[in-house]
Amino acid sequence: MSLQSKHEIAQGIYGLLVYLLIYAVLSTLFSAAITLTYQYGYISQNNFDFLGNVASLLPLSIAVIIYLMVYKGVSRSEIFKSLGLASKGVRYKLLLAVMLFVIVLLLEMAVNLVGYVTNTTINTNVSQVFSGAPIWFLVFIAVIEPINEELLFRSFLVPRLGIIPSAIIFGLAHYSYMSTFGVEMIAAFVFGITAGYIFKKTGSVYPSILAHIAVNTIAVLSLI
Repeated sequence: MSLQSKHEIAQGIYGLLVYLLIYAVLSTLFSAAITLTYQYGYISQNNFDFLGNVASLLPLSIAVIIYLMVYKGVSRSEIFKSLGLASKGVRYKLLLAVMLFVIVLLLEMAVNLVGYVTNTTINTNVSQVFSGAPIWFLVFIAVIEPINEELLFRSFLVPRLGIIPSAIIFGLAHYSYMSTFGVEMIAAFVFGITAGYIFKKTGSVYPSILAHIAVNTIAVLSLI
């Protein structure tokens, strides 16, 4: 390995550590603000519980933007390009989004088929995780969270870690569902691989954002 390659790896690791620090500060501030609001009686216990999730999730993408603007000195106009948010080739991106969405549906059908053939109940535990969630949180999960995750896992991590490592991290991030045989993690990993490849080839994050929104929206509608 050349000296330049070692330097690039070191810079990448250092950059990720800086990002994690920014994220930790933001999530702590968000959590503190929500806790104070709850203690003063402005929000209910149920809203407080789910706002805690928002406090840990929303800073994921905000930290990316702060990292690029403050630490890397990227201009506002260049941030859109850096994150794959350019708006050219709309029809092509829609086609890729549909393709990615279909892949997820086929994967879900395959899982259901395996469960049927083996007479095994395969539970994703989505209903348990979001049980009692207010409508505003379900909207957040359906629309905002996909954008939030794609900006981190695809726009930020794919260029720095590669497609497979970013997909592995994306899969592990779904561990909390505790689904049967880890199907949620496997599905997230497959989605991450495909979405990462599309992002790498097109330089656009829109296909994965649209597909991710479609997948989450269907999951949320199934709960209502």
